[in-house]
Amino acid sequence: MAETKDSAVAESFNEICKILAECSSQTEAQEFLSCLCTPAERADFSKRWLSVKELYKGTPQREIAKKFNMSLCKITRGSKELRKENSAFKKILDKLS
Repeated sequence: MAETKDSAVAESFNEICKILAECSSQTEAQEFLSCLCTPAERADFSKRWLSVKELYKGTPQREIAKKFNMSLCKITRGSKELRKENSAFKKILDKLS
């Protein structure tokens, strides 16, 4: 039973990624995510991305935590992802800069 649930969740995540990749505009993606997520979820999601961008710039974790009122746990996760070889975060941030 758990395997079926996990499979359905993974499939749904993949579908969401595909939908976002196929959005014809930023507005369309924003509307979709606004329907899917509560304001609190959108804020949490956005703060996580803000923390990753700050880490990429070299901002200390404690400063980020204070600046965005975030737990060090969430920031550390972003930091670990940035340090991985072939980090998706680094690839995107390198493209953006």
